Amino acid sequence: MSANEWDEYAGDWDVNEEVQLYAHKALDSLENKVVPFYPSLSECRVLDFGCGTGLLTERLAGRCGQVVAVDTSEKMIEVLRNKLASSGIGNVTVSAVPIDARSIKENPELLAAFDLVVASSVCSFLPDYESSLLDISSIMKPGACFVQWDWMENMPGKRIELAFSSSGLISQSIGQAFAMKANGDAKPVIMGVGRKRP
Repeated sequence: MSANEWDEYAGDWDVNEEVQLYAHKALDSLENKVVPFYPSLSECRVLDFGCGTGLLTERLAGRCGQVVAVDTSEKMIEVLRNKLASSGIGNVTVSAVPIDARSIKENPELLAAFDLVVASSVCSFLPDYESSLLDISSIMKPGACFVQWDWMENMPGKRIELAFSSSGLISQSIGQAFAMKANGDAKPVIMGVGRKRP
């Protein structure tokens, strides 16, 4: 896979305090709004879609049975692989692949269905969000949850709602999860939670 625009951020991503805070707040909102759907999160198979350097992946690894972390940036994935090797976390599989019909067929780790899919600050950057969501839905178990966080200004709630509906997901909640400070202003982050139809 060739280099992509996110490769240049990989080296300094984890030391950025705002990035760390975003991951922390995303996990808090996940625990408050989604974890109650899962009586035993430790048995769940989770996909971290657009995982970057794995800040959310690492946090999920201690709570979930298995985590598959994917990102199209090879440099971001390389950082995550190095962190996993040094930390001894053994229940995470990582790949520098997109999620599309071809990748799903070619990557064994994507063939077994997921109980939970998370996408932190990635969906608004996708070339075709709606098509990607349809591909993601195809690898979710019936009743599984898809959770996304994006800057609200870039991802309107109505767009999330329509994409969920056309992908076979039932909207559970769509709204502001938290806000981040940017140049003295509060920048809201939207959280969309969709559940795959049984």
